[in-house]
Amino acid sequence: MPDAPNSSSPTSPTDSTGPENSPRSTIPDSSPDPTASAPHAPPPPPRGAGTLALRLAGIAGIAASVAWLIGDILLLGKPMGSADQYPILNAYDGMARDSLAAMLPASTTRLAWGALLGVLTGPLYLVACRHFRQALFPHPRRVSLPPYLMLTAGYALAPFAHGSFFYWGQAAKAVHESGAGSDALTTLPGDLATVLFIPYAVLLALWVVGSVWMAVLVFRGGTALPRWTGMANPLFCTLIGALVTKLWPGAIGTALQGAALSVANLLLFSLTTVVLWKKAGEESP
Repeated sequence: MPDAPNSSSPTSPTDSTGPENSPRSTIPDSSPDPTASAPHAPPPPPRGAGTLALRLAGIAGIAASVAWLIGDILLLGKPMGSADQYPILNAYDGMARDSLAAMLPASTTRLAWGALLGVLTGPLYLVACRHFRQALFPHPRRVSLPPYLMLTAGYALAPFAHGSFFYWGQAAKAVHESGAGSDALTTLPGDLATVLFIPYAVLLALWVVGSVWMAVLVFRGGTALPRWTGMANPLFCTLIGALVTKLWPGAIGTALQGAALSVANLLLFSLTTVVLWKKAGEESP
């Protein structure tokens, strides 16, 4: 800090009576400098072009979620076939069996469009990930950057996993329609499924760690998101999406049976867009 002014400066006794020669005040000016800023104050929230980019990121996330939702319906939204209709299903169980049972009755065109809608709009999710970085403002990078990178990496893997459903379903359809009893052909869809589920496992692991990290920071307070939105992350929204798609009855429930992640992302980016959009509007000059 600069030294304080010296209060013991001598004055000439012959000049002390004249008003023009009166001693100067040595009391420092304590009024705040309006142009000064705190040395460690965080940068101001984005405005102007930054605010527009943030809002466009939210729109991109919503648009991608809608496209992926339609893609999931095309890929996995058919009523499930039975093992009597498709004997190949006897070689599978659990989620793999359910997915194949929904894809086997679908046409090649339907499966292709279901996959392409996700692959071609995947980059929009990467644009939308800007919300995760802004949500943790103004925490320093060493705290806010790791969850942002983990969540973004998960979304970067998602298009590969989504698009691979086409090849998996087509392989199963080819085996079924060929009528061949070859063990090599029968196990081919299973081999494809193994490769498909590896990026899904990595994606979910990244989302779990990144979501928990992000939730802790938001719940502690001091972020761009209020505390009540602490569960606005991929992990918690995926749990809600799974519940919605599982419990929704009738034809809509059937159509949504494989769309838990897309429902989750639609909920997530709709929420962050509304909150951050409103906050940016309140802080605009």
